Amino acid sequence: MSEQSSFKVSPKMIIALLFIAIGAVFIFSNSGDATMHFFGVAMTMPGWLWVLLLLAIGVIIGSFFPWFQKRKK
Repeated sequence: MSEQSSFKVSPKMIIALLFIAIGAVFIFSNSGDATMHFFGVAMTMPGWLWVLLLLAIGVIIGSFFPWFQKRKK
């Protein structure tokens, strides 16, 4: 007896795959080098890496300010 595995695609999985596809398009379309000048220092990295770095910095800074988060009761 062989059991058939029923693999169902959930809406969450479709949304996740859509975000992955959009992220891949973003990375491949911004693969050229971008130069950032900050306090006299020039740093060159791919454009998508700059966006990822700035996002990570924003998440870290945002975690230092808990008063913007909803309060638990």
